[in-house]
Amino acid sequence: MQERRHHVRMMSPGGHRHGLEPVRNALPARKATLNVAGGRSNAGRLAGSVHVFVLIVFLIAFVAGGGYLYSVNRSAVQGYHMRTLEKEIDKLKQNNAELRIAEADLRSLYRIETAEEELGMQKLDTIIYLEEHGPIALR
Repeated sequence: MQERRHHVRMMSPGGHRHGLEPVRNALPARKATLNVAGGRSNAGRLAGSVHVFVLIVFLIAFVAGGGYLYSVNRSAVQGYHMRTLEKEIDKLKQNNAELRIAEADLRSLYRIETAEEELGMQKLDTIIYLEEHGPIALR
């Protein structure tokens, strides 16, 4: 290959000219790229890694969003189930109160006196208790 010589005029900081200096192999500047295995440059490799990073970030965001939606939905379902159980408890409490009122009514003296008339029972003046002497079968 031939060696090219070009002369470049040098200027001092004060603006004074110095002599001509030879510059060897002065060729027009080209874009510097470094080829690596596979024909990709470092810039291409960097762009590919940025794409992978962005993909991973989107994947993490998608999974986190799905987990959030699942937890919110699960909480809503549990809240609905809890309200249903609370309504059922209120109904059972009301039913229990009604049964206690019915029990008190059936045990009342007035109820016993009306049943006495319906069944044809009579009041006793004297009460006679039976006493049994001897072996009695016990449970």
